[in-house]
Amino acid sequence: MEIKFLLILLGMVFAILYIGGAVLGEQCVEIDEYRGCWKTVDTTVTSDLCPTAQPCLATAQAQQHNAISDVLLKACVKASTNGYKDAALNKRIEEVAKSFTGYDITAQQLCGNPGSVLTRQQYG
Repeated sequence: MEIKFLLILLGMVFAILYIGGAVLGEQCVEIDEYRGCWKTVDTTVTSDLCPTAQPCLATAQAQQHNAISDVLLKACVKASTNGYKDAALNKRIEEVAKSFTGYDITAQQLCGNPGSVLTRQQYG
């Protein structure tokens, strides 16, 4: 009886943690004043990236890709507008770009040709 109770209790704890993680699981990235967040699980969304005007499934990976791309693009506009004079902004762009792409790339290289890396992924 005691083992059965412990197994049931363990199952309930696991279920609560799993559901909590699915509902509350969110990660974000920040560059300067720009912030992008995504769910860590696949989510149904209404977006211009859905194939139709109806809600569609956005995978966690696509949400992350698009959030990071959007933040990098906004930061690139700011950096290029300022002539890349803000060393801290440039460094943060480069850090996020490296974690995003796996490549060392300067802010000037990325922002000068963002379409080569920062394309948004379709959902659905």
